[in-house]
Amino acid sequence: MVKGPVDGRSPTDEPGGAGDSSPAPDDDRPGDHASLSAWSDCGDGLECATATVPRDWADPDGDTLDLSVIRRPANGEPTGSLLVNPGGPGVSGVEFLRSFVVGGIPDGLTDAFDVVSWDPRGTGGSSAIECTTEEQWLEPDLDPTPDSQSDIDDIREQAETSLDRCEEAAGPLLDLVGTRATVRDLEALRQLLGDDGLTYLGYSYGTTIGLEYLRTFPTRVRAMVLDAVTIPGVEPVADTLTQARGFERTLDSYLADCPARPSCPLGDDPKAALLDLVDEVEHIRVPASYVIGDDPTVREGTLGVGELYVAIVASLYSEAAWPTLDRGLAELMDDPASGVTLLSLRDSYLGRAPDGTWDDSVDARVAIRCADQVERAEQPEGDTDLIDDWSEELPFWGAWFAVGTPGCWGFDPAIEPLEPMPAGSVTEAPPVVLIGTTNDPATPYEQAVEAQRVVVDSRLITYEGDEHTIYRGTSACVDGAATPYLVDLVVPDDVRCTD
Repeated sequence: MVKGPVDGRSPTDEPGGAGDSSPAPDDDRPGDHASLSAWSDCGDGLECATATVPRDWADPDGDTLDLSVIRRPANGEPTGSLLVNPGGPGVSGVEFLRSFVVGGIPDGLTDAFDVVSWDPRGTGGSSAIECTTEEQWLEPDLDPTPDSQSDIDDIREQAETSLDRCEEAAGPLLDLVGTRATVRDLEALRQLLGDDGLTYLGYSYGTTIGLEYLRTFPTRVRAMVLDAVTIPGVEPVADTLTQARGFERTLDSYLADCPARPSCPLGDDPKAALLDLVDEVEHIRVPASYVIGDDPTVREGTLGVGELYVAIVASLYSEAAWPTLDRGLAELMDDPASGVTLLSLRDSYLGRAPDGTWDDSVDARVAIRCADQVERAEQPEGDTDLIDDWSEELPFWGAWFAVGTPGCWGFDPAIEPLEPMPAGSVTEAPPVVLIGTTNDPATPYEQAVEAQRVVVDSRLITYEGDEHTIYRGTSACVDGAATPYLVDLVVPDDVRCTD
């Protein structure tokens, strides 16, 4: 249903939609219309519960929606709850927390807090929006950079089929999964957990949730850390171009580092070699069947240019993935060519689990984005005039990001679109901490800098590197500034980290 990353997509600054788009009043109490079941053991030292909230917050006494909630109880007596969202949008917070407790939680947080996450509405165990079947995820990807009418016709046919499937599978829920509804769910959770103020850690799109919470309930925040910032209300074409520039910049870092990596197969002119490889793969498909993880069956498949683009984008979120991309490109350039590693990267990025099943995250991501955004593309392929302009500036990613932009073709008008957040928008909240990585491809650093202007008296931790999110126990400098703030409200100065 989507060809690439939509991490923290933002809507326009233009009013639209059928509902009242003003923020909820700060004396609003969503928790009065919600309930939380008893906690029960769900393995690995974790406890699970169900939060029941209004399906439509405009009708709080109407139909309800169940949200899956999970917590890792504090090691001792907790001072409160730390609510965490992993981003996406569309990523399951429940599954995220299961992996987060293994090796991602920065030291000190589990001594102070019950660490809590949830599946936002439309994702995971919270009425997941599932438009694409597992069989359809196994089908070959289309050429994502059309250069013929035939390519465009293929995109149009797939878009019509996807939209029909989503409307059949999700129905009215498609209109009710936006960020503003999720913010009310979050506030209801805070009240149900009994916390006097929200302590929140948001990653990537989770920062959009955090910023929207700051706008809606500014006086109910105890502490908030937002890592890899995306700002609500940014015009979507400009926002997509910013992200395309971020991925091009990070790809250039990967390529510039090639001479230092014996595993890199791209020679003396890595970017030219990669562009030539893309041109070649546009006209062929290579064998790529594999077995992975706990799935006993063979994943029968081939690799073409669509899968190649997704595999590359998946590898740019962290430097740790660069050697795997090297191996995949070397296999593709070998004789005989193989797409095994690259297809595996593509599948993992789009939601294939080690047991061979596929999650709903990509479909949910699109639905949430379109519930937040006013614009609708006039054609499934978007504004094709953007392709040449963006390709000239960004020779690798320009066309890939331009196709389909601004997205959301065929979706109903947004009921509660997000609105812009100009400088100085948030004035009543306590100091919050923003984290930006200088070469983050998916949520470029410039957005963290802009967010500091949006949230008055906020602090900025800058990490120098090529990572998407960094507050996960991997940087002593970042942890040393963010953790004392969350635990003891020790507000840091702006700091720049290199380790």
